[in-house]
Amino acid sequence: MSDVKGTALDAVMEAVTGRAGASTLFAALVVASFLLGAHLLATHRHVALGLRSAGLATALTALTLAIHSHGWASRLDTATTSWMAAHRSLGLDVAATVITDFGSPVATAAAGVICAALLSWTTRSVIAGIVIIGTVGAAAAASTALKAVVDRPRPPLQWQVVLETDPSFPSGHVTGTAALLGIIAVVVGNDRGGATRAWLTVGVVTGVVLVAATRLYLGVHWLTDVTAGAILAALFVTLGAAVFDALSCRPGRQDTSTPARPPPVQARR
Repeated sequence: MSDVKGTALDAVMEAVTGRAGASTLFAALVVASFLLGAHLLATHRHVALGLRSAGLATALTALTLAIHSHGWASRLDTATTSWMAAHRSLGLDVAATVITDFGSPVATAAAGVICAALLSWTTRSVIAGIVIIGTVGAAAAASTALKAVVDRPRPPLQWQVVLETDPSFPSGHVTGTAALLGIIAVVVGNDRGGATRAWLTVGVVTGVVLVAATRLYLGVHWLTDVTAGAILAALFVTLGAAVFDALSCRPGRQDTSTPARPPPVQARR
């Protein structure tokens, strides 16, 4: 345990003070600047959208470059996966397998279609369904394309509980789960109070963390894989939320949730 902790701490220290420390800190400052700017300019929707998207894209790019440098990111990945492999049990194996199956691409696609149909029916509008399916589908397509481009190997077979041989970066399970839960939270939380949105956020984070943890526990992904999947999903949820907001507030669109009232009849004089 002490060796794993020491390796992880060394990797973090190298990221901050090592040869790659300057570029890592610069990327972190750029990402923080974009996201802070988006928060400060929240009233300017298009500017905030551009800044938020640029921040997430920068974070994903920096992480992609970090794993190819075979430096601190690779050492942190190895330390994390080896620690997970050393703390397995039969009960956790079963629980992790069940949870990870719920986050599989097939399960995510089926859940996306069902949730899209239900929300379209409850809101009496196809906009919610289109945005949900479009966001999850686009995130999944981007994940598949990025896997092919980066072509990162999976963890060694001796660490894998279930066999996975396709490219590892980013995690498709985490990307799909985070995109689905995130865009559903956006749709359900539309025009809701702060407390409701806070609970929705907690639910999204909990679901994503559970699926990410199972992928690490089963030894089929590195820590940077699941992190990249979450960032990629956040990017597409941000874009999906902007599309949903634009379509919902489209000029001339009538609210179909309540029947339109006829104009009052004026009495003749």
